[in-house]
Amino acid sequence: MRNIVAILCMLLTTVTLAAQERVEGRDTLYRAVPDSLRRTYSHTEAVRLLSIERDTLAARQIWSDILAEDDDYAPAHYYMSMSSRHSDDVSKEHARRAFVADSSNKWYVRNYATHLLSNYDYKGALPVYRRLLSLDKQDISNYYGLAYLYNINLMPYSAISVLDSADMRLGRNAHTSALKQQLLLNTRQYERAIEEGRRYIEELPYDIEAHNNLAHSYEAAGEDSMALVTYERALLIDSTDVRTINNLSAYHARHSNTERMLDYDLMLMRSDDMSVDEKLHHLNYYTSDNHFYATYYFRIGSLIQALTLMYPDNRDVVDLYAMHLLTAGEQQQALDYLRRHLDDATVGAADYISVMQLEHFLKQDELLFSDLARALELYPTDFDLLTFAGFVFGDKGDARRAIDTFRRSLAIAEDDEQRSTLWGYIGDVYHEEGNDRRAFAAYDKALAYNPDNVLVLNNYAYFLSLKDRDLERALTMSARAIYLEKDNSSYLDTHAWVLHRLGRNDEAKSFMRQALSLGTQRDANLFMHYGDILWALGEHFLAETYWDKAVDNGYDAEEMERHKEEIMKRK
Repeated sequence: MRNIVAILCMLLTTVTLAAQERVEGRDTLYRAVPDSLRRTYSHTEAVRLLSIERDTLAARQIWSDILAEDDDYAPAHYYMSMSSRHSDDVSKEHARRAFVADSSNKWYVRNYATHLLSNYDYKGALPVYRRLLSLDKQDISNYYGLAYLYNINLMPYSAISVLDSADMRLGRNAHTSALKQQLLLNTRQYERAIEEGRRYIEELPYDIEAHNNLAHSYEAAGEDSMALVTYERALLIDSTDVRTINNLSAYHARHSNTERMLDYDLMLMRSDDMSVDEKLHHLNYYTSDNHFYATYYFRIGSLIQALTLMYPDNRDVVDLYAMHLLTAGEQQQALDYLRRHLDDATVGAADYISVMQLEHFLKQDELLFSDLARALELYPTDFDLLTFAGFVFGDKGDARRAIDTFRRSLAIAEDDEQRSTLWGYIGDVYHEEGNDRRAFAAYDKALAYNPDNVLVLNNYAYFLSLKDRDLERALTMSARAIYLEKDNSSYLDTHAWVLHRLGRNDEAKSFMRQALSLGTQRDANLFMHYGDILWALGEHFLAETYWDKAVDNGYDAEEMERHKEEIMKRK
């Protein structure tokens, strides 16, 4: 009885001293109590500050003070590591010190293991996880974590052994069963993997994931018919399960049963459990393969239509459906569809440009200028829109408005490359007007901003050659253009033509032959230029052959006759 009274008196004295010293300030706190008890009380105060008042800085300061007195105080190290980021080296060191100080505390051990995993130290985490499992054999996550670490450290058989222990002690678990099956497959223990899957399904016959895992094991073992039956059983359990539908689609893809694959893909498109981004990724994969897309155009179209029904206002879906229509040559239908969506909340300047490009292609000028006026009103400072507007005005013969619009774009250009591009466009408009002086001045400005503007280098060189002006400079520019784009037939044609104007026809012939071999279109100008070069080399019969080819490919016949007469007069 006396001992109990003594203890109560001591506790009362401690509480009294604590209350008194709280009033006097933190510097004098617990001066009269033993160091170990003072640290415990300080630690408790720090935990209160962290968990209740959310005052991390004050709590960490108390723990720092404790560690200054006792660097092996495990609770302080533990909380110092917990109150910082796991990727922080200082935090990781605190976790390690707590673990070293008391490796019998499972929370310290788990915390240190978490820090090691966060720092991708899988080799270092392995013995720590072994220790964690020895402390707590009732937590399934400890088995899973240790098996995962064994596997990642290239010790799959040890991983399987750990999971076997988990089954014996805690019974089968979905996550550990799936991991074990994958490990058994990786180690080519196909029969064991299949047996593992079967046993799990016997215990939980309606577990969809278990059916999918078993089907995967069957397929890995080469038992395709059993794999298909198992996948289909999973689908019978839940006909909306995305993983099962995906697996069935992939199964039929691997077995070249494209029609069945697309049947399951249609189910995916109609699923509420698959995100629109995943669906778009799926479809973009199909449409990126031109041969596959052409072969299954209508089936893929049904997938896209299903998507448009589910997400009628999603801009990416709208663009995909419009692209699908354009692929079939349905330009007018695509234009009507896109115009109906111009009032959508997500529409931007780029969407207007897409619509107007179609209107320009279809020569629907009334709609084009109507939509252009609206777009410029909505997005008056959009660089791409202003640049497109400049092209439209120039193409329709309104040179002054085109140049003014390009100059508005110059005011908002973000870098020298954009400024160079715009001055090049301005030069092209001046050239179309026949104002070579201003055109060449604009090209000079373009090259001042970007000396490697390949389009300007080519156009400037060619227009100079037509005027027989600065041919050496034109040759330098055309040479730079074909260096920057080696396989461009138009740029090779320009270089050959400049050489021809300089009288270097043998070289010109060589470059023109390259241009003709690379040209994907039958460009009448290439044939005409090659004919001129051949004529200059004395190959008159072959020259006339290529002039005739130029006419056959669209060069004006009367103009060609005048051209031939002019050249023959020079003879």
